[in-house]
Amino acid sequence: MHRLSFRFRILLIVLAVLVLGQFGAGKAFADTIGEHHTFFVNQAYDATGRTSVPVTLEYVSTHAYFYVEDSYLNNLRPFERAQFDQQITSSAQEFDNNVYPKETAFWGSEANPGIDNDPKITILLERLNQGTGGYFDSTNEYPVTQAPTSNQREMITGNVLSVATNQFKVFISHEFQHLISFNQKELLRNVSEDTWLNELRSQYAITLVGYNDNFQGSDLFQRMQTFLSNPIDSLTEWPNTNLDYASATLFGQYLAGRFGPSILADTGQSPLIGIASINQYLTSHQVNEQFSDVFADWEWANYFNNQTQNPAFGYANPNLQTIHVPPTDTEQLTAQAPNSYPYSLKPWQPSWYQFRTDSSAAGENIKISWQGSGFQVYYADAAGVEHRVSNGDIIIPPAAGSFLLMPVNDYQTINFGASEVPSAIVLSMQYTTQPQTTAVLAPALNDGSLIVHAGTPDIYVVWGTYKRYLALDVLKFYSLDASTAITVPEGIFQSYMPSNYIRAIDEKKVYAVWPDGTKHWLNMTAQHFTDSYRDWNSVFIVNNLESNFYKIGPDITQ
Repeated sequence: MHRLSFRFRILLIVLAVLVLGQFGAGKAFADTIGEHHTFFVNQAYDATGRTSVPVTLEYVSTHAYFYVEDSYLNNLRPFERAQFDQQITSSAQEFDNNVYPKETAFWGSEANPGIDNDPKITILLERLNQGTGGYFDSTNEYPVTQAPTSNQREMITGNVLSVATNQFKVFISHEFQHLISFNQKELLRNVSEDTWLNELRSQYAITLVGYNDNFQGSDLFQRMQTFLSNPIDSLTEWPNTNLDYASATLFGQYLAGRFGPSILADTGQSPLIGIASINQYLTSHQVNEQFSDVFADWEWANYFNNQTQNPAFGYANPNLQTIHVPPTDTEQLTAQAPNSYPYSLKPWQPSWYQFRTDSSAAGENIKISWQGSGFQVYYADAAGVEHRVSNGDIIIPPAAGSFLLMPVNDYQTINFGASEVPSAIVLSMQYTTQPQTTAVLAPALNDGSLIVHAGTPDIYVVWGTYKRYLALDVLKFYSLDASTAITVPEGIFQSYMPSNYIRAIDEKKVYAVWPDGTKHWLNMTAQHFTDSYRDWNSVFIVNNLESNFYKIGPDITQ
């Protein structure tokens, strides 16, 4: 009997060695329902300022452990406990069947099996501060030798009081993106994402998994309402207020609607962070704009919000097409005296300054100039066309009685904090007999026209409201001469939306052409193409010579 017991102990030791050899020195066995732990929690978010909470494992799903704080469970009456168990089961199934597969397919995987050598993540449900739906604490991703308060788990926390509401799944979809982002950025690429962009992706995750589909009362609806209450909040400064989330949510919706959701997925798996990761995407997809220009387009979309002339000038999401922000300030110009207006703006803070013209100077134009370090100034004319005042000096006709200026403080591109220092800019207008500059649009070009804009050799073909870059080798497939390209001013060039979509004349497949000379089939249904806010009018029809010129690259499925 003793010999058998000894052999059994030896067998257990061997099995333990094998398990540890396979999974490492971390946890080797799965958690079981009813298991008790005391987890470290973030004191700043806990409802009573606790630093640790005793918890019990209430449910185990395919992808997650659901732990609940003991003091909450102990205060439930029997029928409340039964109801809570049903709600946990329903939430777990929603996470397994919707949130987890959609988010990992789009953003990439969390660390798996991760620090705890367990493929399941841990979802902790505890009482949080009022207004806090959940949080992700990266401390838990480190061993206790580096972070003494680490729970050494892939872990997100939700407010236990939200389990009975639809808000719980919204909070978990948001926080799960943060867990994924930590793996994709910190662990795999050794970079720390800017807070504003990380939060933007988490806000878009709610749309990704379908929780904004019923718009009225949704998280997106509430963020839109908050944004409209104060639309001049800086996009990148992050004191962690509702206004911050609102601005990030709306900007994320604009990016996904204009360029496709892949721009957001791409930033999550880029070795660059923040603005640089967005610029990388724009460059690699032949978009002839950078972040500053796109930000100004977004400002104009919030004010004008009409895609008739240009898809860049409004929201693609039909639920957001009612957005029309008012001017931040309105001033009356006078012909008799200089008109000078000082303003102060934080980095990437939207603003819309409206100026009404003086009817007594109807025969004169208006000269616009500005002084300020680290700014770009954009001008929107009466026809609803936006232009960049690239040299700080522009002359316009006083059409329709008013015009709009949108200065952008674009000097800072990294290291944004909770409080940023504003910079001063002075906008000046004076009446002049000088002729207007080329910033105002000329008559529309014919479809099929070749264009270039001053100072660049790149040739584009225009069709409808879109322009498409043409390599010189491609011109010969159509017997076109580069010398016939029309040089257009910056305002006209920017008024055309860039596209890299093509379809050969005798086939149905739509491809995206990349700068490296490859083409990538948009391997998706027509409905998905439409639902991802892509525009069928942006697809250029090409001949077989051009289509066959490009090498085949990986398919695009999102």
